[in-house]
Amino acid sequence: MVTMDEELAKERIRNLLTPEIAVCRPCREKYKELASCSICGKNLLDPNYKGLVYECPICGKLFCEECWNKMEAGEITHTHEEKVFK
Repeated sequence: MVTMDEELAKERIRNLLTPEIAVCRPCREKYKELASCSICGKNLLDPNYKGLVYECPICGKLFCEECWNKMEAGEITHTHEEKVFK
């Protein structure tokens, strides 16, 4: 189960995933797990990453543009635990 603090941290990271915002190296490393592509592991906070960032509205996982396009084309699949909505 995700705690409120973890959910807030995740939301703050999502808000940083834009090309206009630069994040220092120590924070990129500290939050790498929260801000990496769920398939290839690419750190989406890295300033060298220039693609779009996608988030699944159901599972909340993040994906780089390349992996998202491959999933949409059916070239790769992604498995995850399903969330239960109440």
